Amino acid sequence: MALSDPTIRALRFADQVIHEADRADVFAVYDACRAAVGAITALDDFYVALIQEHDRRISYPYLFSNGRYAETGTMTYGPAGVVAWVVASGKPYRYQDDQGALLNRGVRFGDGEPSADALIVPMLGEDGVVGLLGALSDTPAVMTDEVVAAMTWLAAVVLDRIRAASPSRRLNLGVVYPELQDTGRAGRLMAVNHAVSALTSLAGDIERLGDGNDVATRVTALSRRCFELQAALVTRLGGHADLGSAPDRRPDPLQALSPRERAVVDLVTGPHGDPGNAEIAATLGIGTATVKTHMGSVLAKLGLEHRSELRWLVRCGQDDRGS
Repeated sequence: MALSDPTIRALRFADQVIHEADRADVFAVYDACRAAVGAITALDDFYVALIQEHDRRISYPYLFSNGRYAETGTMTYGPAGVVAWVVASGKPYRYQDDQGALLNRGVRFGDGEPSADALIVPMLGEDGVVGLLGALSDTPAVMTDEVVAAMTWLAAVVLDRIRAASPSRRLNLGVVYPELQDTGRAGRLMAVNHAVSALTSLAGDIERLGDGNDVATRVTALSRRCFELQAALVTRLGGHADLGSAPDRRPDPLQALSPRERAVVDLVTGPHGDPGNAEIAATLGIGTATVKTHMGSVLAKLGLEHRSELRWLVRCGQDDRGS
């Protein structure tokens, strides 16, 4: 779709800021994206998240809520919420699609009150969804098609920048440092070194805080530096799997299903997507009412609410069995 002039200007400015930012300054990248979205729609909360699908880990290197930066961190996301849906579908989630039903199952940002509109866009890598950009608003019906297009573009820019900042892309350290190869240590060592340098600089700034008359300005700058450091650490540490240890093996998620229920699930989660009840019925030689009965039983046994969540569940089980 064609974007409006204000949206184009906002995206171009964000792109300029991102390209001028230091390679290690991921906070500036995230902040530029938030500013761009805030320039084109009513925005109250914004976040950047990085996904590790194999253990359902989500790390937030950047959180901004109601005019303030918020504490970042890592947690586990559930199988029936909006994150699992976006990971399984690879599509943007819009509040208007289900009036916020999926969104409101999870952790609420900001003041804890339900948002009136929201948009969550995936960062799509070669192996599926590796991250998210989330925008929430207290104003209804503001996440338009244009906002979807703008955030989809920003998600691609952020992903490219994160990957450009990875040691493996800049330099194959494994060639000259074999001990770092295939362990994930290169990225962790760079993160630790960056943190040490930043903390040393921060300590010096604190010592000089009392000098001069611009104390308020210096305090604000120090506060921002703290969140910059959080963003760098969570991006480089929380956003990457520990390749030195294998993920825990999980039992077959479909072991409680009957053979017919498994056949229904196989068709729903096939490589060409969910074919719908009528085609499933024709393939299996049963009625559509029977398909609905089987699907209801499957969701109840697995503790799911939507058949779209099956793809995520089955993919995790296959990955574990193949490891």
